[in-house]
Amino acid sequence: MSEVILGLGSNIGNPVIQLQNAVDYIKQHFFILKSSKIYISQSLLKDEQPDYYNIAIKCKTDEKPLKVLEITQSIEKEMGRIKTKVWGERIIDIDIIDYDNKIFEYDNLVIPHSQMSKRSFVLKPMMDICQNYKHPKTNKSLDYMYEELTDVFNIKVCNDFQIKI
Repeated sequence: MSEVILGLGSNIGNPVIQLQNAVDYIKQHFFILKSSKIYISQSLLKDEQPDYYNIAIKCKTDEKPLKVLEITQSIEKEMGRIKTKVWGERIIDIDIIDYDNKIFEYDNLVIPHSQMSKRSFVLKPMMDICQNYKHPKTNKSLDYMYEELTDVFNIKVCNDFQIKI
């Protein structure tokens, strides 16, 4: 079985409920090993959008990367995601961050996620579930990538809620 790290985010409606609903859908397709704490951060655009709530989950699957993408996109659609603009508000966003710590490049999918090292809301949750992770292209640790960030988008942990796996 392969190990997959998914990054989930929401900032519409009740983001905590949206994240939990997404995890419940994901459990129908993958075996979830771990979930991070919930982290809250500003939008990448630093506009008037509500704050984003983000988690990372580590899963096991027999599915290949493109099938994982198909499944995650179908979950987004099922939950009512409508893509209006890049980095716009969303009910749910599910990104494939890593797949077996290998490099994959397809027309519609790059693994590891091409922007992961620039996003505090990806790195911090990953630190909760896979502290020894090293980026397969750069060999940089999560701590090192996080220290390199110039902006962490006011990220903070949400201690009020926890995702149930």
